[in-house]
Amino acid sequence: MTDFFSADADADLAVARIEEQIAEAQERARRAGEVRQEIDALRGSATSPRRELTVTVDASGRLVAVDVDDAAYRLSPRDLGRLIVETANAAQRQAGAKAVELASEAFGEESGIVAHLRDEVERSTRPAAGGTGDGTRIQD
Repeated sequence: MTDFFSADADADLAVARIEEQIAEAQERARRAGEVRQEIDALRGSATSPRRELTVTVDASGRLVAVDVDDAAYRLSPRDLGRLIVETANAAQRQAGAKAVELASEAFGEESGIVAHLRDEVERSTRPAAGGTGDGTRIQD
């Protein structure tokens, strides 16, 4: 008789543990959805050193806005083009850092999700070969 009750108790414990794991998985999925929405809404902005322009990008680095001051028109087309790219890159770095921060808060710094996101951000924001640094100011 003891074995029957022992097996029944073990089964109850196993069912309780499975239910707990399901609840944990559902909570992680819910939180992942929230984080995805927060990242989708995220924007990064940067302003060129002499404030000729401000560039805003979304979390994936796509341009959302470019605000050009009259001072930018005094630049050569080549310099203006380079300034736009450098400022957009700075905005993308800011957006990427914010995305990693959001994911870290949600899943923990050591999470595989955070590590993957951090690698993607680092890869996408790596300066081009021969680049000279940009000196842009990141806006909060």
